[in-house]
Amino acid sequence: MPARILIIEDSQANMDLMTYLLQAFGHLPLCASDGAMGVEMALRERPDLILCDLHLPKIDGLGVVARLRADPATRDIPILAASALPVTDGCAALRRAGFTGCLPKSLEPDVLLPSLESFLPEHLRAGGMPAKAAPVPAPSSAQPAPVHARARVLLLDAAPENAGLVAAILAHTGYTVSTACNPMDAGVLLDGHAFDLVLCELGLLEAGRLSFLADALEMAPALPVLVIRPDDEDDLGSLGAGRRRGILSHPIDPQQLVAAIDALLA
Repeated sequence: MPARILIIEDSQANMDLMTYLLQAFGHLPLCASDGAMGVEMALRERPDLILCDLHLPKIDGLGVVARLRADPATRDIPILAASALPVTDGCAALRRAGFTGCLPKSLEPDVLLPSLESFLPEHLRAGGMPAKAAPVPAPSSAQPAPVHARARVLLLDAAPENAGLVAAILAHTGYTVSTACNPMDAGVLLDGHAFDLVLCELGLLEAGRLSFLADALEMAPALPVLVIRPDDEDDLGSLGAGRRRGILSHPIDPQQLVAAIDALLA
């Protein structure tokens, strides 16, 4: 049985990542982008668990938990504080404020989700294994394995503000992913590994980021490239031109990303 988990988060990148991961584990995410919306959704939807950022527009995380604990309808719902800052007191201050516990945003997805599920009743847990990571039966000669089950992707990450969203999606969908955040790392990876595709994630349209991606692509001139740009209107110029190329824009839908990669590799 899936758990209904409310995410109160104003960062779209973090929201996208948590939404994808919760769905991958078989849960139903509910999304609110500010504290006031979060309180309203919690009272209306009565979720099984709430994951709440501390720094939110309209009502901050402390205000959210105070209002929900004051209402009998939401008083007993587990509420976890999500913080990008290190918690040095074992979450004691946040528990005194009304939170059930806390989860640092720095946790890797494979650690974050089981930690989150530990606050759910046993019958609502996914058992620590993402639904989309279930073993795939060996393919017969008449039914080849999906492209993404064997594709090796070099991710050129020029979007640190997106918190590794694309890398997490790729890893949980079955790709083998290696990430480079600068030309030197890209050179080392290309010198020692074989790849099927280069994926360029561009968080902001800045000259320095475009230069990094262009320099790295020159090291792998024969590989197809998929570029993820910030907006549909952004002009990528000659980035990745002259080869098999695909272009997507944020926000990224995981199924759309898989389809675009598989189309380039087909």
